[in-house]
Amino acid sequence: MKSLIIITFLISGHCLAGKITSFYSSTADKAVAVLSDSALEKEPEIDHFEHLCPGYGGYELFHRSGDARSWIDVRLNGKTSDLYQATMQAGRGQFVYKQNDVVEWRGVLEGDVFTPFAIIYRVSAQDPGNTGKSNSSLIVVALNKGDARILGTLFGKNEDAEAKKLADTVAP
Repeated sequence: MKSLIIITFLISGHCLAGKITSFYSSTADKAVAVLSDSALEKEPEIDHFEHLCPGYGGYELFHRSGDARSWIDVRLNGKTSDLYQATMQAGRGQFVYKQNDVVEWRGVLEGDVFTPFAIIYRVSAQDPGNTGKSNSSLIVVALNKGDARILGTLFGKNEDAEAKKLADTVAP
């Protein structure tokens, strides 16, 4: 029976040696490299910024903004995944923007080595049916060894647990 359980885990691709856990990083101005920012320009044509944010496991995040929207793109080994369009579609409304400075990294911890496989972050968007209301949700992004893609959007009572559960579906 024991060997059947071990074989099942090996076939399904689950990592037996490490523990799935969360690490956190920040997109706050004090924690990033400012690549561009219209607030620093004398006569900006449009509001925008681009910040390079440190990550884990060789990943870097670009927190980008333009025209009252903001999103995260993911870079690994010089390859950047452009997630603008997918984020705007997943954001549940108009003018989707990253709501806070927190990024949750889901990954495997083996000893003192953390290998991320997904990120989770909060966005808000203007409700298209009610201009005074906004929709808040969590965006889950599979890192996929440098070919990042949005897995889904979670909102509601159990959004945090559901976001982790969705992120963990791409665990190695």
